[in-house]
Amino acid sequence: MSELRIWGAIAGVLVGLLLVPTVVRALGLPAYYLVFLYFYFFWVAQATSWNLISGYAGYFSFGQGAFYGAGVYGAAVLIDRHGVPYGLAILAGAAVSALIASAIGVVTFRLRQIRGPVFALVTLAVALAMHSLANNVSYLDGGRGIPLPKLSYPFGLSDVEFLYYAGLGVGLVAVAMGWWTYRNRHGWGLRAIHDDERVAEGLGVPTFAYKMGALALSGALAGLSGGLHALQIRYVTADAVFSLRVPLLVIMMCVLGGRRHWLGPLVGAGVIHALNDRLSGPGLSSLSEVLMGLLLMVVVAALPEGISSHLRQRGMAAGLVGLSGLGVALVARLAFLDALAIGIAVAVVFLVLRTHRFALGPWHRSKAREVEAARG
Repeated sequence: MSELRIWGAIAGVLVGLLLVPTVVRALGLPAYYLVFLYFYFFWVAQATSWNLISGYAGYFSFGQGAFYGAGVYGAAVLIDRHGVPYGLAILAGAAVSALIASAIGVVTFRLRQIRGPVFALVTLAVALAMHSLANNVSYLDGGRGIPLPKLSYPFGLSDVEFLYYAGLGVGLVAVAMGWWTYRNRHGWGLRAIHDDERVAEGLGVPTFAYKMGALALSGALAGLSGGLHALQIRYVTADAVFSLRVPLLVIMMCVLGGRRHWLGPLVGAGVIHALNDRLSGPGLSSLSEVLMGLLLMVVVAALPEGISSHLRQRGMAAGLVGLSGLGVALVARLAFLDALAIGIAVAVVFLVLRTHRFALGPWHRSKAREVEAARG
């Protein structure tokens, strides 16, 4: 596909996304469609943020909860305690997250022995410490929670429409940062660090500067998305914000979608969010966790590079199979979002089966040749 057509397709998708609230209002569709898409943008931003340091550079991190939580609390405290306009408060939350990420980087990256599992545990400890800090410092929270007032949004937008557009903007910024980092010298350096940091240093890659840049950008994006999310949840509590749910889901999304490519978080967030949303109804939450775990195990075993790398080879076929599943579910009179989740699940199953068929084919032929040779 030529570059002109690619940019034309991207422009078409952007125009379509901008028109979604207008279409939903004109057709009288439930506002939940906008909420569903807002959460997709939120997860894309969080997963892309995590992927910058953990996917590209290979520094596995549990610090996503700390960066996200710093953004949420930074915005909530400024709005509730000081009456700061929400736009400035969200940007300030992103700055706080970037500062915390930079502080972690200065300490851990200077001490060269902190890498691998030790780095992951250090970032987890920071998230736990911030949870305790928010619960015990009365200025931040003091265990009472922070209720946010109802805000008025520009251009006569409702709260759902504003969050949709703002979430779309933050998601696009995150994807643009992921794409830009992946394609430039910084991204090449991070992937060299992922493969072998000592060799990368020997080849002249400024590893400390590249890792610091990736971690600070990761913190800023997580905080920006978190600060906006404070407006969505409206009642901020430390137990909810600093739980392990956000980092675990983000890791699952990136592993499922693919950690070495900017497209991986978009794909993984789409699969996990669509399935998790449909399975989060009353009585299904425990089933959702079991199914998500099984899905991750199957995909990691069958597609260790993630779904996105296989979509580039069999994306058209998987898309047609997914659309067929969606169509059958709609004919069976299922709700659109239920049918969408079924279509996505069918496409993932198709990719797993199709890939293993090709992967096992040469193995079977090789074993057959060995058997024939043994028989003489």
